Amino acid sequence: MQQSFVFLLIVVFSYSSWAQDERYYRQMLTGDLPTMIREIKEDTVTQYVIKGPNYFIDINDDGIEEIIQPQKIDGTDVLEIRSSSGTKYLAARLFAMGTSSHIYQLKLVRLSPKAKALIVMMDEGVIQAKRVENTARIFLVSFENNDLTTMKVTQGPHHFHEKESQREQYGRRDYGVNALDLDHDGTREVIVQFNHMQRIMKYVGGGEWLRF
Repeated sequence: MQQSFVFLLIVVFSYSSWAQDERYYRQMLTGDLPTMIREIKEDTVTQYVIKGPNYFIDINDDGIEEIIQPQKIDGTDVLEIRSSSGTKYLAARLFAMGTSSHIYQLKLVRLSPKAKALIVMMDEGVIQAKRVENTARIFLVSFENNDLTTMKVTQGPHHFHEKESQREQYGRRDYGVNALDLDHDGTREVIVQFNHMQRIMKYVGGGEWLRF
């Protein structure tokens, strides 16, 4: 995976097709596998904060743009979402596995008439020891009825894996990420797929997901 610290924001509002009506935002951003997501408490003491650019997107269809900002807080990747007036809806730490981790792509998708999800793609960084390994995974920020106070973050599967051993053996898997209503129940599943391998995240409501 390219280590260029490029933050790419793709917003997808179309319910019928993943690829329609995409908006692209590009900006430079410096920056054991993740096992959890931790929301930042107000009394958390931080030493170093690097804030990325603000991205202004109306994600709840109220005609007012919200602010999405990637950050580095004490070396940890953080996704912050707040209103135009500064009200903070979400500030979640996304834990990585190696150096140079960074959030590099976002996709906003409508799961159902009442539910949306922001798919966050994060490069987990590089481990260099006896082998060089790089992975990326998705995180899902879901909310319902355009109420941003209901936002919850769920860790999803890896969608990229690259590995090179000392014997110059190299392997790479770049999974596609899509959203389709597989069971025809009116709610789209998030699918991470490579060839015939599929990892499926099904939204069941209330910020909860099932993983298959």
